[in-house]
Amino acid sequence: MGREIELPGFSPGPEELDFVRKAVDHVRVRSEAALARKESEVRRLRAEVECLQIIKQRFESIVDTVPVIIFACNSKGEVTYINNSFTRLTGCPSEDALGVGWQSFTHPDDVAIVKSALALAIQSGTPRGAIMRMRPPGGEYVTFSATGTAVRDGNGKFLEWYGMLIPQPGEVHLLSV
Repeated sequence: MGREIELPGFSPGPEELDFVRKAVDHVRVRSEAALARKESEVRRLRAEVECLQIIKQRFESIVDTVPVIIFACNSKGEVTYINNSFTRLTGCPSEDALGVGWQSFTHPDDVAIVKSALALAIQSGTPRGAIMRMRPPGGEYVTFSATGTAVRDGNGKFLEWYGMLIPQPGEVHLLSV
């Protein structure tokens, strides 16, 4: 142990010193084993995080390259997520479509119809669809078929609306810009 501690009036014999050495060795062995378990757990968690990052990157790659606009919105019909196909169509950042920003890219005659269909779909929980036209600033309108469905928790409570805007035949090429 290297260092001896002197206590006044106490003079340990070989048995006491042997007992202390064994106790210290026992604590050291248990500590080293616990540390090895923790290090193993950290390695496992790092591998899981790496795997989840790969899965996330793959998911984002798929969602952002499909030739349809994928979106999510809340119970008020406000867009909370929109994929990068929106940017390819409009030339504008996806963030511009968040909230009610999508309305500024939608044909004025279609906004009320889409809002009404979405509100009814969210209220009823029944998948709905609509035809709508969207355009990039200064560009021509592209016709989309809009469809989606409600996402609910285990108790049936509405969480989000997931949908997609599918360009109509003959207009698909506009999304590959």
